Amino acid sequence: MSTFLTTSRMDPALARRIEASVSGRKRKAGGPLLSPRLVALVRVGLVVGLAFLGYSAVSARRGAKQEIERTRAALLATVQAQAASLTPEERSAVLRADSSLVKLAGNYEGDLVAPALRGTDALKKTLARPAMYVRGPLGAFANPARIAEAAATSAKDSLLLCLMEPPASKVEKVLLGTVRTAYTGGTVLEDRTSNVRRLQDAIVGLPLFAPAWSDRVRAAEDPAELAKLRKELDRAPLDRAKKAARAEILIAALDEPSDGGGPTEIDGERAHGIRVVVIDLTSSAVLLRMRKLVDPTWISLAKKSEYASGLDSCGLAFEVHESVRAAK
Repeated sequence: MSTFLTTSRMDPALARRIEASVSGRKRKAGGPLLSPRLVALVRVGLVVGLAFLGYSAVSARRGAKQEIERTRAALLATVQAQAASLTPEERSAVLRADSSLVKLAGNYEGDLVAPALRGTDALKKTLARPAMYVRGPLGAFANPARIAEAAATSAKDSLLLCLMEPPASKVEKVLLGTVRTAYTGGTVLEDRTSNVRRLQDAIVGLPLFAPAWSDRVRAAEDPAELAKLRKELDRAPLDRAKKAARAEILIAALDEPSDGGGPTEIDGERAHGIRVVVIDLTSSAVLLRMRKLVDPTWISLAKKSEYASGLDSCGLAFEVHESVRAAK
């Protein structure tokens, strides 16, 4: 059937398709929708596509595995390089400190000043050695788990600074400058106590040098778990931990409970006993054990609300040095 949609100049094949479309003729029942050539191309395309997807999946798995191996190797190399300079004894610094502190938390055995501290400025020279420091409530030193909790909140404070730089007298005006330095903290306090590291540094950092932590790295197969271990490593104070591990002495202050009498100041200071102890970590010998009572009632009202605890602590340090000088 002719139609005005076709012309004599049109390609015959195209003209036939247009005429067939207009006439409503359909393909024979069961006839192919696509030509055999096009079907073959589709099949080849599907095979190639599936092969590419399979290759991509294998490559992705291989790449992910290689990345895990690289991350694992980097973590192990870092801790091994950091730990290489530590001796087995240094790696056990926390265990040695815990052992000494647990003994101190029991019944008080009385004041003790070792002969090595009885010379002129001997205590000050001893405190200048590489040291670790911790302070906390007496009950917090009952076992290693509670010691770790106390160490986490124990910072360099007025007691430490005034022990290392003993004041000339227990006069508020004399103590106040040092106390303010301790309260400000930062680089000034750090510079003046640079030989001392917090026990917390060792507690947090040294476990990363232990075989158990490396075993966790080797066992990790999940990128998320390796990322968690990487974060632990990045946050750990490794350099400070190594310095703490090399500490020769442990300086500790154990605050006894208050007897409940007398007022409590705004900053929490109240009359109570404090045990100040210095231990030689190389021999576990107690060099100093001294118990003193602090009571903020001697502090002026103008300074008591803000500096009661610091002034009490600095005054305590003065009394410790005076008692050591007077020891026979």
